[in-house]
This record gives sequence, C-alpha cells and structure tokens, in this order.
Amino acid sequence: MKTRLDAYWFWSRLPTEKDMRDQLRSFRDAGFVRIYIQARLSLSREIYLSVGWLRAYATAVEIMSELGLKAGLYDDYAWISGHAGGRIVDGAEHLRERHLFWAGGTGAELGVDEIEATLGASLGPAARHWMHEDGTPLWMGWKIVAAVAERPHGPEDITAQVRLATSGPEGATVRAEGLPEGTRWTVFLAARSSTSRIPDYLSPEAGRRFVEVGLTPYASACAGHMGGTLDRLFFDQPAPVLYDWPERFGNLRNSLAWSDALQAEIEAHGPLGPQLLALLRDLPEAPAIRSRIYRAVTGRMQTAFLGALRRFCDVYGLQLSGHEILPHIASFDLSGGFTSIDPRAAMAADFFGTDRYRDVTAVDANNLEAQLAPLLGFGIAHASGRTGCEVELYLTSERSDVRASGQWELTPAALRAQMIRLHLLGASRIILHALYENDGDARDSALDNLRFDFAPGYNFQPWWPVMPALAREMAELSVFLENAKCPRIAILYPYETALAEGPRHAHATRFGAWCRALTEAGVRPLVIDEAGLWRMTAGEAVMLDGAEIVGLVLPEVTHLQTAASADRIDVLRARIWVEDGPPPEGVVLRTLLSECTGVPLAEAVPGLRQLSCGRDADGWWRLVLFNEGDAPCEVALAFESGFCLRAGDHAHRPVQRATLRLAPQQVHRLRLKPDAAAVAGSTLALGAKPLTEVMVLNGGWTLATTGTARAVSVGAGWQVQGDQAFSGCGCYETTFHTDRDQELVLALPELACAARVSLDGALVGGCHHAPYHVPLGRVAEGPHRLRIEVMNTGANRYLCGSRFAGTGWPDASGLTKAPRLLDKR
Repeated sequence: MKTRLDAYWFWSRLPTEKDMRDQLRSFRDAGFVRIYIQARLSLSREIYLSVGWLRAYATAVEIMSELGLKAGLYDDYAWISGHAGGRIVDGAEHLRERHLFWAGGTGAELGVDEIEATLGASLGPAARHWMHEDGTPLWMGWKIVAAVAERPHGPEDITAQVRLATSGPEGATVRAEGLPEGTRWTVFLAARSSTSRIPDYLSPEAGRRFVEVGLTPYASACAGHMGGTLDRLFFDQPAPVLYDWPERFGNLRNSLAWSDALQAEIEAHGPLGPQLLALLRDLPEAPAIRSRIYRAVTGRMQTAFLGALRRFCDVYGLQLSGHEILPHIASFDLSGGFTSIDPRAAMAADFFGTDRYRDVTAVDANNLEAQLAPLLGFGIAHASGRTGCEVELYLTSERSDVRASGQWELTPAALRAQMIRLHLLGASRIILHALYENDGDARDSALDNLRFDFAPGYNFQPWWPVMPALAREMAELSVFLENAKCPRIAILYPYETALAEGPRHAHATRFGAWCRALTEAGVRPLVIDEAGLWRMTAGEAVMLDGAEIVGLVLPEVTHLQTAASADRIDVLRARIWVEDGPPPEGVVLRTLLSECTGVPLAEAVPGLRQLSCGRDADGWWRLVLFNEGDAPCEVALAFESGFCLRAGDHAHRPVQRATLRLAPQQVHRLRLKPDAAAVAGSTLALGAKPLTEVMVLNGGWTLATTGTARAVSVGAGWQVQGDQAFSGCGCYETTFHTDRDQELVLALPELACAARVSLDGALVGGCHHAPYHVPLGRVAEGPHRLRIEVMNTGANRYLCGSRFAGTGWPDASGLTKAPRLLDKR
C-alpha cells in the first residue's frame, strides 16, 4: 500500500552524491513518498540558488527518480516564501516591503519609533538576521498618508495641517499646525524598510521577479523531471513582516502592508483618513470599511504572489500546495496560536480564498495535541472537491524557552499518537518536519545550527528503524477513514465577522469551542465559508458538495458579507438544526448528535478518542476508537435494534450491545451494520483480556552500549547507570527457564522507547508504543536466551551540556522496569 508520508529534507551544506543516494534510499525504505529539499538558515545564503546549489539539487532529483521517490519543490530559503533568499530585493529597493504605521494623541507632535518585528523575529538572532540585514528593521522614504482629527460630529481630515518634522531609519515625527488644544488626532505614516529581505507582497512586479529569480532556475536545472518526478510546488507562510511599535493603538494589531495602488483603491471610496481611522476606532461604518480594505489587501497579495505561483505551476505541470500563516496553530481557538499577530494584515484569514489558487490543500500543525488546523483544512479541501488535506507537522521545544530548538525527546509512540489524531481530524497526508542532511554540531545555537532547527531530524533518531511500521499503519488508517460518507454538522467560518471585529472577538473562541466539542464527541464537522451556504441544495436532504448537512453552527457570527446570506440561513432553519449559542456539554451534546446525524458512537470514557466516519459503499458504518491514554479502557456500543460488528476481517454475530477493551494506545477500526436478527439482551465482548504473569525477569541482565557488555539492573534506565549521554541502541541479554511449553508474551513496562526482541537467536518482533507487548510464540520447556535491543531518543546525546536540555535531562532510556513474561492463554 502506498503510504501517506512525505518530508522536508533540511540542507545546511551541499551533500555529496553518495550521501544523497544513501539517505534517499533510507527515506524510501522508511516509507516516505515525496521529499522536499529545503535550504535552512545554517546554509549560507550565498550558496542558495548558486550554480553549485542547483547542480546538487538536480542530482538529488535525478536520484529520487531512480529510486521511485517524488520530489516536491519547496519554494524558498527557510520558510517565508517569496524572497528567494533575499535576491528579490537585491538591486531593487522599490520591491522591499512598505508598511503603514500610525500614532494618536492630543499634543501638537506625534511620532512612530522603536518598531519591532513580531512572530518570526521572536525565534532568535538567526531569524532576525535572515529577515533583516544586520538583524534590525530600519526605514526610509517616510511619508504622511493621512491625518484625522476626532470631532464630536465625526472624523475630520486634517492632512493639510500636518508636516513631517523628523524622519530617519528608526522612525519619524510629525507636527500639526493650528489644532485647538486638547484635540485628539491620528496620523498615518508610510515607510519602506531599507533592511528587510521580505518583498512587497502587494506588488505584481515582486511576484514576477520571485518566479524569475527564485523558481525558474529550478525549472532549468531539473528540466527533464518537471511535472514528472518533481510534481509539486510548496509555498510556506508568505506574509509581510508584522511590526509593532509603542504608539500603536486600536483594533488593528500590526502594521499594514501599503502601496500607492492600494491607497488609490481605498480613496476611490471616499476620503482616506476617516477610512483608515475606521480600521482602529469602532466608528459607525467601521465594519463595512474594514471588510472592504482587508479584502483589498488580501486580494492584492493573493493576485500578486499566489497568482504568480499559479502561472508557474501551469507552465511546468506542477501541483500547487502550501499554506499561509495559521494563527490558530496548536490550538482550536482561531487566534489561539500566534497571538502576537493580526491575521487580517498577513493573508492569514481568507483560507478559502487562498485555496482557490492551490491544487492540494495544506496546513501546518505544531506539537502533539489535537488542534484546529487539519479540521479546518478538511473543510477547505472539501469545498474544492478534494478529500482531506496534507498537514505539515513541526515540533517546538517544551523543555526550553528557545522554541526553535525543537524536541529531540520525541518518541515513536508520541509521533504515532499525534499522526493518528491528525488523520482523525482530517489529514490525508502528513509532511514531517524534518529529515536532516547532517546532525549539526554542539553549538548552543538555534536555527543556524541544524541540530537545533526544529528538531528532531527523524533520520538521526535512534528509533529511525520504526518509521516503516508507522508509515504503513497511517496509510491503512487513512484508507479506512476516507472510504465512507457521513452526515455532517456544518460550522460557518465567520470570515466577515473576523474582518469586522478583529482576532480578539468572541467568534474566535466560540468557533474553536464548537470544533473541539464535536471532534471530542466523535464526529468531524464540516467547516464551510459563506459561499457554502449558497451551494447547499434542499431536496429530500440538504446537501453540500456531496455531503448531507444535518446541522449548522453560527459561532458568534455578527456580520455576513451580504444581507442575503442572513435570509439564506433563515431558509435553512426550516430544514436543519441551526445553533448560534455555545456547544452543549456531555450527554446533551451526544444525544443531539445522535438525533441529528444518526451516526453510531461509543460511550465516552476517559482517554478515548473516537471518530464515526460514516457509511461505506457496502452500507457498513465505520468507527475508529483510539485509546490515547496510559491505562486500558473499556468501551460500550449499544443499539436497541441490534447490529452486526466487524473487526478486521471477522464479522461477529448480531448483538444489541458490545463491550470492547482497548489496551493503552490501541486503535480499533470497526465496521457496524444494523441487524434486527439480534436476540434481545445479546452482548459481545471484544479485546484482549488481562494476561497472567508467569515470571518477572529481574536478574542476570547484561547491557552493551558503546563497549563491552556489562551487568546492569533493569529496574532503572541506562541513563543512571553510566550512559547518561548515550543515544543509540543498547543490547540487553539474559537467560530464563520455563518449566513447560506455553504461549508467552514479553511485557516491557515503561520501555524507553522502542525495542526489537530475539529469542534463542531468532527475531520474534518489536514494539514502539504502549502496552509494549511482544508475542514470543510457543516457547518450549527449558532454558532460553533473550535479547532485547532498545532504541532511545536522540535527546541524551544532542542535549548533553546544552542550555536547551531543561531540568529533565538525562531522559529515561532503555529498560526502566523489569520485563515480565505473560501467559497468553
């Protein structure tokens, strides 16, 4: 089965052809399908797009072709798409980003200074020096755009009374003449950054130059593979730098990208100053003005940048994928991730509009919790006629305040659990961030040292041999999820409300609360845009793009783009359940879902995540149960009319109630079909019963890590027995004696973190997630030699002596509790 796993491949230097071939073969054998080469901040910008770079890149793509891999073209240096490693603005100062700033007060003089970059700049000096020359945003070409006095009768344009008093690289001041004392006024100033390498995303010329300078060289270098082996272009977070400064105030929380063309478009609707003030103050016409201006900004960015990418892909036969900044990253709250930004200023709110440029819907996800991104991506993809979205998964540190240092402590169990969550929420493919060309060095520096560039580098994890099993399991889960259709609760993405009210409005948390509540209850809602209201058709059932809609949630929707949409919602209220309040809790919500959707749901128990996927072509309901907890759980399914249950290839007799026992981290993929032949009161119990302990393997153990095997305790990990900085594979061995033939299972409680097990010289299996059980098969009476090869994470090696280690180092490694033999009967 073709897997659903792709990856970035981080380069900090130009690898040799042999290294490329060895690593790419390893990636293919681990289950990866598409590889995106990515130049990182640890690679000199002078190398990026050089003759040597393009030659090495083309060699790698040729090797991918030979190995049957696909290549994806990641479109830039590091991760803000559109600057071509700074080459777009080299010799073209007019293409550097330009921004609108403002200040307000009652004095005769106002100013803007101490301008700071947010978001990316917060990742440290390497990011700051990449985004800005010498790491500092400086400014040129200061210009007064408008000035407005706030009068009792409304805003009054006073631009003619204001002059530029001082201006320089760090800011500007203006002075107003003839204002009555105490008058509150606001000035709007535009300036171009003289040091930013980020281009003017409003400029079509910048978009064309990016294709010419940043993409066409790849098309020339890989001419024989464009549209074949190299089949996809991926963009990543194209956005102006989002600036903040002490004098900023009002509803707009960052500077606004600015151009003369945008100014002219705004002025076509009336005096400029009062319109700009409406972006900040809650004036009577503010909602409509904000919507129009922010839509204009976003539309111009999409046309200038995404339009240029679209044309490039069309010429060379590539699919266009990628994602914008997602302010909800790692959260369900629409603004709960990147809280320092205003999405309206960053092409980071019109998710459905951006998708119209893509062939493949993509989002990114951060760290190891359920979150909104794949669910929102699923809805966006559905509106474009696609099944699911691809999800880029990256990790940031939770043991250090330097987030970019990543998580070398990631275990295969944690990765597996998160990939399961992402697929249940709507992912069809996952892009891992990342595979490394090398493992960097010991410097305590993030981003400019590949070792600490959003670690881990998966191929440098000791548990890398587990990856093929993870890839296969996720592919099987994806296929199971996708081959079913389900009645949906639709949730309106309140874009117009977001434009009018801003990211701190209640819609952001209400939207997230509904998405979280529904997914935790076991259904995947369908996020729709306002246009989706109009695509709904009402025959025997309300249908939207092939999905039956049985309910509609309006999360604190205060504004719609057209008044007719409100009338449309009123029409839908007569056909389906419509809710604009908070989500109900517990049993009330589950009862509501059962009545609306008719989908089968297991009872809610702690630690259980479930998804009722819908009916397949044969009429079977599909249900996935995942025990994401650390303890076994028992789950009940009950239907008065009776049902037949199929687990794997085995169909069980019709019953009215089934009880399923799930071990920790176990996944059940079930099929259910109503069956009235069930006998009243009939029950069925499924799942492994607790096994009987035969013996505890306490003593006689040896361990070999970096040298000769030595006697060790298996009551504690090797990190407290002389190997605190060892990351790799440790080989434990012992002998045991059985007094009779029996079917045995080896239990490795609290294993850290993956194992391969051999009995009497023959490999019998392995484990990489709880409950850490390995079937040994039929074991004959007599003495036996047991060998357990344990792989830990890279944390103990790579964090040794590092300021990124936190207080938990060294991490538990190896056998931390005595293994047990269990009787399988």
